[in-house]
Amino acid sequence: MRWDNLYVAGLGAYLPEQVETAAEAVAAGRYDAEEATSNGIRAVRVARADEPGPVMAAHAGRQAVERAGRPHEEYDIVLHGCVGHQGQDFWTPVNYVQNETVGGTGLSIEIRQGSNGGLAGLELAASHLASRRVPSAALVTTGDAFRLPYFDRWGSDSQQAYGDGAGALVLSNQGGFARLKSTATYTDSSLEPIYRGTQGWTDGPFLDGKPVDLRSRKSDYLLKEEGAYDHVIQQMTKNASQVLQEALDDADAKLSDARFFVHANIAETIAQFSFYSLLGVDRATTTYDWGQDFGHMGAGDQLIGMNHVVEARDPQPGDLLVTMGVGVGFMWTVAVLEFTESPQW
Repeated sequence: MRWDNLYVAGLGAYLPEQVETAAEAVAAGRYDAEEATSNGIRAVRVARADEPGPVMAAHAGRQAVERAGRPHEEYDIVLHGCVGHQGQDFWTPVNYVQNETVGGTGLSIEIRQGSNGGLAGLELAASHLASRRVPSAALVTTGDAFRLPYFDRWGSDSQQAYGDGAGALVLSNQGGFARLKSTATYTDSSLEPIYRGTQGWTDGPFLDGKPVDLRSRKSDYLLKEEGAYDHVIQQMTKNASQVLQEALDDADAKLSDARFFVHANIAETIAQFSFYSLLGVDRATTTYDWGQDFGHMGAGDQLIGMNHVVEARDPQPGDLLVTMGVGVGFMWTVAVLEFTESPQW
């Protein structure tokens, strides 16, 4: 989708102070040494007990809103993406984020699209603002904290180390420092069983008192029949290439035009295979070397990574940024932005 007159006006991030390194996790017997080496994630941030995902998201949201400088009454939609437990059951964390940031009576939506939650929120925000003829803004936040005994950040998933953190983005139809040129999304629900597994349904979360085991769910499905793994890799590669090309075409751009490329802080082996080898992304344009000190922050890697680009990579007017998300389900979203100015913050 090609967008006109939509701008990123603010970005924010919240990263907890406590650091846990992969070496410390290995020494404590929580992380396999060989896996730590192949995954390449050096460290993660660990949230305090009083910092569940929505609390961190509100911190990041207030920063983005302050930087955007738009009046609160313009915010007629707030979207919050998340992956893990949000601090309370049978509760709406997005309304907490809304109340703690811009308030008002605008639409509020929680997004559960796995690691693609932040970019899914960006595309939904763009669709919403494109229909508004009055000055309007959207706040998109993410926030996740991965805690034992429910989730083991080093062991619940294969080829992932999960870090705590939150990101935020303000999209406006009244201007900003970067123009949203295009977005593209592709869903392949035939891949949905990968993270559901083959062991049937449960009556509620954490019934057996053991941490979530995504490793077994994936292996059970992928080993169910011969050739399943190869088929999944082929489908995911095809889908990623398709959605990336669609977004670039709608932005009248080529991948080589992008000064920055922001993807998730996944295992180094996956990043090397999926992004740098198959898609042709130049690692030097990415935030991955920085992201290896934070790990995979649920729905927020892309928003947090874009915030890092603006704070530390000196973007200039005319620079292109491409960001790509992949969420279990499976859904891919790509967004292309062009910087129109260099934010002073």
